[in-house]
Amino acid sequence: MIYGSERFLKDFEDLGYTAELVKGVDGQTYAVFMGFEIEIGKFSGKVIDLGLIIPPDYPRRVHSSIHVKATPQLFEKTDTIRGIRNIIDSGLGLEWRYWSYRFNAVPEDTAMHLMSQINGVFKRA
Repeated sequence: MIYGSERFLKDFEDLGYTAELVKGVDGQTYAVFMGFEIEIGKFSGKVIDLGLIIPPDYPRRVHSSIHVKATPQLFEKTDTIRGIRNIIDSGLGLEWRYWSYRFNAVPEDTAMHLMSQINGVFKRA
């Protein structure tokens, strides 16, 4: 069985998404979806760059955050709401924001389940 970045890229490609592998300033490996269109919630129709850290044991585990690059930013660090939404600096660079959320892996279909959870983040934003 294949794990990590190779599996992540294949699983998301099977769903119709194309991602690039990027090494963050923090040394983490990210999948970056350039030109990702938000389909739900108050940011519906906005086009952003979306980054996800790829754990080496994906699909057994997923990382608990999304990284957002938008002009203007959708949320700034000052938009943090304790216990609900934590917005901090991203390991992808200064123009990115890290949104902290708890995602769960479902090994039977991790990519589909993760994308559903990401859409839920934008729906509740």
